[in-house]
Amino acid sequence: MNTKALMGRAGLLAPLLLAACTAMPEGPSATALPGTGKSPEQFRVDDGSCRGYAQAQLAGTGAADSSSHGMQRSYDDSYQKCMYASGHKVPAAGWMLGSVPANAATPPPDTPPPRY
Repeated sequence: MNTKALMGRAGLLAPLLLAACTAMPEGPSATALPGTGKSPEQFRVDDGSCRGYAQAQLAGTGAADSSSHGMQRSYDDSYQKCMYASGHKVPAAGWMLGSVPANAATPPPDTPPPRY
């Protein structure tokens, strides 16, 4: 067997061997809380269902980023989307302001409110 053929086969086999070393996520590392009006029992049912959904999504897509971190991120994303769609609370990225920043512009006195 020539060297090119051997290298070609090794190139095809390497990703499979590396993927076999990657651990599948056992559960979400992301937070979800019961939605308004949802009972703890409904939350547990939806949690189990969404865990299964997230695992199925990983298996179905083959997880493009097959590192453990990438697979966990994909799993968490699918889990949170499912929980949100089921009416539960999930964290959202963004800034939260506790008060008006000190450098915020203050309108001059007697300024009428904006018209929308």
